[in-house]
Amino acid sequence: MTDFRRRTLALQQRFGDDRVMEDQYLRLLFNVRMIRLVPADVPAISAGLMLWEFDKAKPVAYSDADLAKVFVQDPGAIARTRLIFNRLEELALDEEQSRRKLAEYAGRPREELDDAGPHLA
Repeated sequence: MTDFRRRTLALQQRFGDDRVMEDQYLRLLFNVRMIRLVPADVPAISAGLMLWEFDKAKPVAYSDADLAKVFVQDPGAIARTRLIFNRLEELALDEEQSRRKLAEYAGRPREELDDAGPHLA
């Protein structure tokens, strides 16, 4: 069972000030149809990895690394990609837990640079 209190890497990354971060959390919370967060202590086995599956064409796996961007239709690569996504499915918080985690991050006290003290979002 996944521990709900674990932090996720994406939520730990700082982009802008507290107001920008809160806005990003709220956008994810209210504008995304489905979201599943993966705890930060899960190894980053899927960074830059995508899988497209089509009704009338072979699937395509895509890997984005620092030195290369690769599109693959090799059956072995497709199978490995599916295994990675299946493993992430097992490790990710469920949708309700993910939304609660986002709400927790959005509701954290903010510290504005020009105003001393925390404020509730």
